[in-house]
Amino acid sequence: KNNIRPYTYFTGEYDGGGYSINNLTINRPETTKYIGFFGSISGATIRNLSLTNDNTTAKFVTGSLVGYVTSTTIDNCSVSGSVTASSSYLGGLVGYINNSTIRNSYSTATENGGSGDNVGGLAGYISTNSTILNSYSTGSVVATGSYRGGLVGHNLNSTITDSFYDATTSGQSDTGKGTGKTTAQMKTLATFTDTATTGLSTSWDFDTIWDIDNTSTINSGYPYLR
Repeated sequence: KNNIRPYTYFTGEYDGGGYSINNLTINRPETTKYIGFFGSISGATIRNLSLTNDNTTAKFVTGSLVGYVTSTTIDNCSVSGSVTASSSYLGGLVGYINNSTIRNSYSTATENGGSGDNVGGLAGYISTNSTILNSYSTGSVVATGSYRGGLVGHNLNSTITDSFYDATTSGQSDTGKGTGKTTAQMKTLATFTDTATTGLSTSWDFDTIWDIDNTSTINSGYPYLR
């Protein structure tokens, strides 16, 4: 795994203030590692940022928001669009997570991992004391390699709590890496707030953090960040 770790990182804090970056295009199909809006981050906090209609193409350790993450918190972030990699560690939001937390975040981006391994709707690979909390993904996940999933491609010794993926649109059906729901369930408030429905002890905050539009006008009816 030593060849996963990059040599330079973004550190510190990036607060997007609730703004969106639209139509970001990254086209580096031959770049070996660490591609995203942030290539790699360590000891950082990324919050309140949205990438909309993003189009990222790379090779290895790739995510729309971040390629490689360690010792970092990502909070209240979202991505839409598409992300493609010809090798391994591909996620809609983040490619590879180590000792970090993702919470109150989502991806509707489509993923095309080709024959690569560790491909997931939100994160490709999550390892070593990491956490995903109150997050979801809905994008199509296309990959033929090992370890792929609707929310997370490969979970190694980490915790995924109250987090969901659309089993219909993702084309994936996997357990222990997030909870799969139908598209109709993913657009229903009770899925995220009713323990009788989810079978989980939910802690989604629809008063101050999340909202949902039952007319399907905003975010196609999926939960969105206020």
